[in-house]
Amino acid sequence: MSTAGPRVRRLAHPDADIRARALGLPRVRPVLALLGPTEAVETEQAASVLPVLRAVLAAAAERDAVVVTAGADTGLAHLVGLAVQALDGRRPRLVGVAPSGRVAADDEPAEGEVRLNAGHDTAVLVPGSHWGEEVPALFRTVDAIAGARRPALALLVGGGEVARSALVDHLSRDRPLLVLAGTGGLADEIAGGKLSDDLAVLVRSGQVAVVHLDEGPDRVVAVLHRVLGAKPGSKLHAAVPPLAVWPRLRFRAPEPHPVIDPGYVLDYPLLADAIHEANQVVAPVLHEQEVAALRERGRARLLVVLAIGAGFATTSFGALQIWLRDAPWPGVLLAVAGAGAAVLAVLSRNGENPEARIRAEHLRALYFDHLAAPPAADDTEREERARELATEVARHRHEPVSQS
Repeated sequence: MSTAGPRVRRLAHPDADIRARALGLPRVRPVLALLGPTEAVETEQAASVLPVLRAVLAAAAERDAVVVTAGADTGLAHLVGLAVQALDGRRPRLVGVAPSGRVAADDEPAEGEVRLNAGHDTAVLVPGSHWGEEVPALFRTVDAIAGARRPALALLVGGGEVARSALVDHLSRDRPLLVLAGTGGLADEIAGGKLSDDLAVLVRSGQVAVVHLDEGPDRVVAVLHRVLGAKPGSKLHAAVPPLAVWPRLRFRAPEPHPVIDPGYVLDYPLLADAIHEANQVVAPVLHEQEVAALRERGRARLLVVLAIGAGFATTSFGALQIWLRDAPWPGVLLAVAGAGAAVLAVLSRNGENPEARIRAEHLRALYFDHLAAPPAADDTEREERARELATEVARHRHEPVSQS
């Protein structure tokens, strides 16, 4: 990574057209816009957010996406710069869009200015002296990079009035939003259903998913992969893959997916704590058992297909032996195929072991039972319920199951 700083491109006026080629920006690429605070983030909060940002940037690089931030060496953009330094492999293209009066591009920062973050590749400076004046140009930059053929996802981490203005612009374009709850500010207002202005209408009517910080990077990355790998206009919800006709020789575990619609928290904010607890405690084990059940089902289907194939081979070699009466080799192949068909028939007769599927069904029921329980009266009761939930999950995971 270069330490010389980003290539600086200046707009002549705030409403200037954004042309990707003229600014040296990539075109026809997925875009991830990171929205959050422009002021310094507390150390404890930064330590919690950094692992998520590292995973998000790695996933963006995997999808060949361009990441757009405020570009200054402060707030969320500063954390992005730290996260990109920690990436071991490929890194995504980073583009910053900032008001020229708040950043120092070449000289030492004056009072009220900050440096541009050196981890960014390109900085687009918009005439202006206040944070928020760059927001229209930021989304014109997103449009110039994504065009009409690539998706553009916004990830909200914390955030204040500048992020609020940016969200109005983003959601008005009918683009998906991922809210990282537990990061304070605007993100927690949205997750807790505390909005009462025009943004509340856009959030309720838009494609919005909520993932809590404590649920870990994997769940954030799963949403990011679904959106950046989809066509523009595709819904944020997880698509159900069609059943495969032929079983795969090599099992591939599916990515984790939300048990319920990621936007459910927005419609029922009183369930936010219960959904968060269920996602943190139940959902990972549920996914583990669902993967085990799918692996077992794939193995059973593969044995059935192989048994059918061996039976067909036995019939074919029998016909070949009748046709070539004087040749000994069809008889040898017939014996081998017949033995293989018999072994596979015995193995496939046992079918799949339903234990993992039953465990998954019990865990799914436990998930919704937890959501259906009345809200806890206080923190003590909430902690007691969380311990009981973890105990129940461990029991369903390890104890023998009844298959009757």
